[in-house]
Amino acid sequence: MYRIFDLIKIKLFGYQPVAKIPDQLLDILIVRDYKSKADIVKTKLKKINSNSQAGKNRISANIIKLADKDINALDRLIEKANNDSRDIIMLAEYPRCAKIGFDELDKKIMKQFYIDDFIEFSNWLTK
Repeated sequence: MYRIFDLIKIKLFGYQPVAKIPDQLLDILIVRDYKSKADIVKTKLKKINSNSQAGKNRISANIIKLADKDINALDRLIEKANNDSRDIIMLAEYPRCAKIGFDELDKKIMKQFYIDDFIEFSNWLTK
């Protein structure tokens, strides 16, 4: 479920939301996608480099999304995140924006990309 306030900020100001993944939600995502292998996944995710627990949780959630339940993909994604976490964040949270790169688009189109990306990521979090 997405936060309505975030949608309003996107529509009014073109604000691109930032995912906040509490510890409890991260645990839910790991168990949801990896069930009996959750402990293995948690061990792998400890290898993620970040300056904060909030950052580590966000990157971990993005890796889980991109891995799409493939435990073998985790190591590659963790390595990619440790090289530059922005690549992982962009692909997972902002896939439409990732496709256009740094091209300038109409503000209305960009806002719609932000909304679509935000709803897609929010729905993935709560599926």
